[in-house]
Amino acid sequence: MKSLLLAGAAALFVAGSAQAQNLKLTMTAATPGGSTDIAAKNLAEVAATNKIATIQVQNGKTLTKTMRDVAEGRTDITAGAMILQFLMSKGLGPYSGLGKEKGKELADKLRLLYPYHLASIYLIAFQSTGIDSFDKLKGKNVHNGPPRGGALVAARQVIRLSAGLEDGKDYTGKQVAWGQATSIFLDRSVDAAVRPGTNPAEYMPIYMAAGKINIVSVPKAKYEGPAWQKYLNAPGNAPAMFPVSDLAHYGPKARIISEDNMFRTVANTGGDFVNKSMDKAIAKALTAAYIKNLPNLLKKVPFAKGQRFDTADNKVHGICNGGVRFHPGAAEAWEEAGHKIPDCAK
Repeated sequence: MKSLLLAGAAALFVAGSAQAQNLKLTMTAATPGGSTDIAAKNLAEVAATNKIATIQVQNGKTLTKTMRDVAEGRTDITAGAMILQFLMSKGLGPYSGLGKEKGKELADKLRLLYPYHLASIYLIAFQSTGIDSFDKLKGKNVHNGPPRGGALVAARQVIRLSAGLEDGKDYTGKQVAWGQATSIFLDRSVDAAVRPGTNPAEYMPIYMAAGKINIVSVPKAKYEGPAWQKYLNAPGNAPAMFPVSDLAHYGPKARIISEDNMFRTVANTGGDFVNKSMDKAIAKALTAAYIKNLPNLLKKVPFAKGQRFDTADNKVHGICNGGVRFHPGAAEAWEEAGHKIPDCAK
């Protein structure tokens, strides 16, 4: 299955014969093969095919840094997390060194072309562990992300909100770099993992090759409660709720656990950002070409549907919660394609 996913993704980005105009743009993305990488390579392809620009894409970058690079004019386009723009605007977290005034100044220079979900958070465990609910993480060793960063914060929050369990008190969180995440799960150094992923997730075929897996939804009552609803509306978050059947592609080796055939979790939201100084016509042309190519993107990349590349809806992406605004050219392109852009994002 993994080879099929990779082949499908690779097929999408075969260079077209059309030559872009002389405009050359630089663009950065995060993990190769993930949402940001797929989005960047897709934009580069459609920009070339439609003779808008030649876009040079570099992946494997740290988005905390590349968001600032775009704000300061060193890079033309970058993938970014909406929570990062929010933190930059407040001079918090990774941008605390900027201070509030400088952070706000830089954040005000960022504009969105189009949004998508970066990843959703999943509780995964081998069926042999007996872990089929968040409550059963009590007393267990749980991989909940790298030693620092947004993924660790999100995993801890999801566990706390779903079962009232605290890392270090009720369970033992194991933090390792992503390169070691698969090995500690497979060698049973941890009992479960609460980690981000796409749908399908590239690591799932590897996990299923080693045994049958449980994938656990957040309980409905908790999800609909005030604490979870507040979290879903926090900057950088959005609800991710879909039929259990959307995970059926994993086959009989994966048991999807939910009380009502709906899977519930949280999505970390992001998109591709430019500096507000980008020419309006260029931003509009790039976004319009992206929208026009959406059917091909959704057809050729297996996990694209789940990442919600297909809409600019504020409820789907939580755009306004983080103070994110569209580039005026991008907003026009979305509205001309029949999508509503909320006033708070203009």
